[in-house]
Amino acid sequence: MEKSDLKIYNDIPENNGSFSNPVVTIGNFDGVHTGHRKIISKLIASAEEHNGVPIVITFRNHPRTLFHPESVCRMITTIEEKQRALHDLGINNIIMLNFTKEFAGLTADQFYNELLVGKLKIKEIVIGYDHAFGKDRQGNIDYLLKLSEKTGIIVNRVDEEVCDDEVISSTFLRDEIDKGNMKMVTRLLGRRYTLSGRVVKGAGRGRGLGYPTANILPDHADKIVPGNGIYAASITFKDNSVFNGMLNIGYNPTFNGKEKSIEINILDFNKDIYDEIVTLEFYEKIREEIKFDSADSLISKIRMDEIQIRGIFGNAG
Repeated sequence: MEKSDLKIYNDIPENNGSFSNPVVTIGNFDGVHTGHRKIISKLIASAEEHNGVPIVITFRNHPRTLFHPESVCRMITTIEEKQRALHDLGINNIIMLNFTKEFAGLTADQFYNELLVGKLKIKEIVIGYDHAFGKDRQGNIDYLLKLSEKTGIIVNRVDEEVCDDEVISSTFLRDEIDKGNMKMVTRLLGRRYTLSGRVVKGAGRGRGLGYPTANILPDHADKIVPGNGIYAASITFKDNSVFNGMLNIGYNPTFNGKEKSIEINILDFNKDIYDEIVTLEFYEKIREEIKFDSADSLISKIRMDEIQIRGIFGNAG
């Protein structure tokens, strides 16, 4: 599938010939992990069989934010990251819907017949092994297969993807991010986990230790921050320049810190970068955050961390 400019639609468009034989999939796709990639791969293959257009229908907000507004929505991918990941996989048309009360109230019949068939005029629908849509999740595989007999719309169900005998899911992925198990996270995503934010002023302790750090304030409060610890991570600036670094997430227990911080010592770098927007890319967690008896003990450990982290980057592909 040739990659072209990405088109984002805020509603299901009326297909007046602009989409040839559209093949669609529907889902939240938080993470766009390897389980999702399996669905996207089938979507693109099916579209090619029909000489058609693959289209992803997804949501700007997680359904949980509507049904449980008091809960924290812990995103693996921001809207922008989700769009970019889908586009990188070859999807040029994405319908980004707002999950509202009105949308949640649509029956599976209304969504299928009025929107997918009536407006978009789909040729085929590709769904994940456990996906269901419509009010009370009526639109499951059995429902779709019955409708397929009436409408002639092909239904293609994609089996689950498994890693180490566990079904890959966004929940599985969130748990691994919380643990800081970035090697597994990279396997599940098919790419490294990223976190974007602004460089802000911190306590300045790192400079006093001989390891100045850039403190990062995440762009999105709901984006998952990996578990506390020391990481090998790269930092990318707006000009696309990339530097390696030692990243600390936690409370600086040696100094009895009270507030959680995300700070990176950028290797072989000495510039003022306050207020810049940067992206962190996580390679590997090397250890937990530890309370040391003294600043000298901490410095000694940081020197050992640096040797280890430089080795990780030296071996990274």
